[in-house]
Parts: sequence; structure tokens; C-alpha cells
Amino acid sequence: MSVNERTIRIGIVGLGTVGWGVVHALVRNRAAIRRRCGVDIEIAAAANRRGRLPGSPLPPGRLTRDYRKIVADPSIDIIVELVGGTTVATDIVSTAFEAGKHVVTANKALLAKRWREVFRQAHRAKRALGFESSVMAGVPVIRSLREGLAGNAIQGIFGILNGTSNYILTRMSRDAMEFAEALELARQNGFCEADASLDIDGFDAAQKLSILGSIAFGKWLPPEKVYREGIGNLHEVDIKEARNSFGYVIRPLAILKQTGDAVEARVHPTFIPQRHPLAAIENEFNAALVSADLAGEITLSGRGAGRKPAASGVVSDILTVAQAVAGNGAAALVPPAPERAALKVMPMHRVQSKYYLRFTVVDRPGVLSFISGVLGRRKVSIESCHQRGISGLVPVVMVTHRATEGNLMKALAEIDADRKRVKRKTVAVRIEE
Repeated sequence: MSVNERTIRIGIVGLGTVGWGVVHALVRNRAAIRRRCGVDIEIAAAANRRGRLPGSPLPPGRLTRDYRKIVADPSIDIIVELVGGTTVATDIVSTAFEAGKHVVTANKALLAKRWREVFRQAHRAKRALGFESSVMAGVPVIRSLREGLAGNAIQGIFGILNGTSNYILTRMSRDAMEFAEALELARQNGFCEADASLDIDGFDAAQKLSILGSIAFGKWLPPEKVYREGIGNLHEVDIKEARNSFGYVIRPLAILKQTGDAVEARVHPTFIPQRHPLAAIENEFNAALVSADLAGEITLSGRGAGRKPAASGVVSDILTVAQAVAGNGAAALVPPAPERAALKVMPMHRVQSKYYLRFTVVDRPGVLSFISGVLGRRKVSIESCHQRGISGLVPVVMVTHRATEGNLMKALAEIDADRKRVKRKTVAVRIEE
């Protein structure tokens, strides 16, 4: 260690998959980090509910079951919160700031739900808050928004923010699987838990979009204001039809758009053209396409989950804070006080989009004119239409021009109510060009 080099002591709370990845990375790469970054990182203590764990690279004396001992230790500079959730984690982060510690976290649920509270605490304590791994793990999308694009006005973000959903839709598309089969394959490959609702119902992506929106527009985007629709109602036949007839691929998109004085904030399965930059993002990979007024469109992609990618983002935050602390420049990392007002979100019924529609109707004269008539009265115009089948129940597939969500939903409710002509609930999938 050089004479001017300072050792930065950190305490890690939570030794799950990501926590272990961070511990092993810091221990294994300690000398290389010291040479490259000019700062020595020492894991002073780690908290785990089970105490000592087999295979730990840390001395037994540095493991504890009580995170409060770590937070209260005056020799520790940075607290790394990796327990997840919004109960214990809230106490860890709050008490860390109160004790004058800098904080690094990967906790998307905590940040999305308590954004203003956490940033207010960091600002009052004059301490840094690092949270790169809360969205897209090791892909530096948060750093890009906060630093690289700081001088830009962000116009929109299109993201594939959940690898589990993207993996399932990729398998449905490429292997002609139905949803249940693709979900089971995702479980077998370790991409989702037994209860996959956090992923497949859009909760995970909505929390991440909340964080990105709060950074991009400078006001808190409450996660409950993000429109959310899962992927469980998609059918392989629609994915195949959209690809073969219209050149679309399906992706689980998180969409943020500036529209007048409000933003569109929505998470749902979406058809996009095969030429779209996000069409090439498959399986468990994540991506974010950011549209900015000066830089134009920038696409960031990589593995959005897993021990190593998540650990990479956490370690990056630790090093950024540690270098600032060692150089007495940590004040530059203190976040500004959060805005009191939340971001204004456009109601979903006012959002405009193109739509893929599949009607299941009886094969008799006048059915098509009935459907087109109802759509027309609701100001939904048809871009293309075709039907398949010869007799019995016939699928009628349409792609609309841009229409208001509220108008389309009213039209579909009227069409589906006619059980003599329409035999199944209409399938509707939004299209983003």
C-alpha cells in the first residue's frame, strides 16, 4: 500500500446470491482494485441471518447475525444493503444514513416505493447513495442517465427490463411453445422462482421503470402509477401470426414517453418490427433504448440478472464511493433534495398505440362488416386485415392504425358482447413502431 493510500472499510448486510458475489469479487480482486483504482477496499464485517457460512472467504470474526452492529461500527465507511424487500431494508438504510455512513444498494423494491424518503435521508445526511444494480444489474443504465446524459432532456426510454419474461417470450417465438411450457423451461434453467408472478406479471419491470423514470425526469414516478400487464395471456399462434404476416416480434417492453406535460409509463408485452433495435435482445438479456435530445438514441444491453452481473454493478458503486471518500470528494456524490411533487402520469385510456387484434368469429356473412363498423364508430381505423379458415370458427386478424386505448377497449367490449358472432374474447396486443 502506498503512503497516500487509504483503506475504505465496508459492511455488507445480506449474503444471498448477490451478496456472495460481491464478497468473492472484492476478496479475489482486492489487489487488482488497489492497483487500478488507488484505493484499498476491506470488508470489515458482513451480516447474515445464519451467521457462519461454509466456503466463506472472510474470517469467522467478521460474520455476524446482527446487522445493527455493522451499522453502528464507527470505523465502517460504506454500508452495502443486499437483503431486499422494504421492511428490514428500510431500517438498514435509514440507520446507516443516521450513523453517517454512505450507502450502496441493489434494492429496486425499496427505491421504487420509498424514493423520496431515501433520497431525502441521503441529502440530509450529506452521504452518497449508489444503486446501479437495482436496474439491469451490471449494465450501467443508471450511471448513463445520471452522468453521461445529464445534460440531455430525456424524451423516452424503451426497455426490456425483466430477463425471465424475455426468456419465456423468446422460447415461445423460436420454439413454438405455449406460455406454460416456456415458463416451466425458465424454471428448469433457474431464471425464475416457483412463484414467478413478480416477473411474469410485470411487477419487477414496473419497479425498475419507476427508478429509471424518477432519474430521467427528476421527479418520483410511483410504481403503482405504472400501467402493468403480464405475459400470461399470450398465445403462440399470435406470436407466429404477427411474425409471418406483419414482420413483428414480441418483447416484454417497459415504456416511458414524454407526452405533453405528462409521461406514459407502462409495462406490457409488445409487438415491435424485426428491424427495431430491441428485436435482437433475446432470452435472459436486458436492454434499454434511451432517446435524448442531444445524444439521440442510445442502446445499452447485457445480462440483467444473476450473481456476477449484479455483483459487478454493486462493486462499481462501492468503488465510486470509496474513491470519492478516499479523495475527500464524497460531497460531490450527495444527491440533491428530491422534488416534493410526483411525476404526472398520463392515464392509460388516453395513451395512443397501434394494435394487433385477433377475433374468433363464426363463419357467416356480415361478421367482418360488424367488427369494422364498431371499430369505425369508436375511431379505430384498420391498417390491414385477413382471415384464415374455411368453415366453423374463423380467426380474423387485424392491425390497426394508431388509436386511443380507451376507444379501442370500448370497441372490443361491444364486439365481444355479441356472442352470436364472436365466440371468444378478442386478443389485443399493442404495437410500437
